[in-house]
Amino acid sequence: MHAESTSFYRYFPISQRDRNWGLYITTVGEARIAPRTSYPPKGHPKGFAFDWQNGRILDGFALNYISSGRGLFESSPRFTAAIEPGDAFLLFPKVWHRYAPDTEIGWHEHWIGFDGEIPRQWLRHKLFSPKNSVLKLNAEDTVSATFSRIMQSIRANRPALQQILAGATHNLMGLIYSAQQAQPVHEVQHPNAIESAIARIQNEFARDLNMKLLARELGVSYSWFRHTFTAHTGLSPHQYLLELRLVRARSLLTETELSIKEIAMQTGFEDEFYFSRLFRQKLNLSPSQCRTRSRHPR
Repeated sequence: MHAESTSFYRYFPISQRDRNWGLYITTVGEARIAPRTSYPPKGHPKGFAFDWQNGRILDGFALNYISSGRGLFESSPRFTAAIEPGDAFLLFPKVWHRYAPDTEIGWHEHWIGFDGEIPRQWLRHKLFSPKNSVLKLNAEDTVSATFSRIMQSIRANRPALQQILAGATHNLMGLIYSAQQAQPVHEVQHPNAIESAIARIQNEFARDLNMKLLARELGVSYSWFRHTFTAHTGLSPHQYLLELRLVRARSLLTETELSIKEIAMQTGFEDEFYFSRLFRQKLNLSPSQCRTRSRHPR
């Protein structure tokens, strides 16, 4: 006798409040698909149901996470990926796709469908792309715990449920984005190089830091270091250093009586005029104006 498949899911009506939130949830669920059983299970509404032969096109987004089992994912144009435990795959609006567990193994899947101005903005800014829709997550415990909390919230029918689920989805997509930025294993020259570099820059931002020398001291090539650092932080190493210096300079301007020249020197800018020019360029006001505004707010 074979084990039976089980599933639990919800589909949600969307209010104007949910749309105004910027991210709303269309469906949440999980399914344990036993070996040698039909897939997908019946009962899903039109617009979400699909079969392997025809696949499906969604109007919104969905995140599917496979906690156990194996299967196959396909999407247009001509993308195919084997799905292993710990994999997640993203589904995008108007992109054809299909997926199914291995018939001899089955799988345990978790999903959340969503839409709204926020995910549409992610797509416009190319933070996520159908070209990179399958990802190996390195935070499986966190993902599983998040989906567990989601299901608990749904079963408890908590007030403002949509907003609770939107927050959880934001968290999940942050983990997806982090996994997307991670380098393939064969490219990792030093697993802690970026963490070490960030700590070094934060502790020594006022010193004359040479980023190429820092990369050499960490045992990595500068090209790899710059690319990976930018993927982790959104800033190049030099930009990161400058932003730290400006944050510290702004604090000194508002909290001390130090002169502009003294603040420039204490934050790693040897040239007072370069400091003032950069400060104005980044913050759209001069150091003196910043100090005045902090003490005489409008």
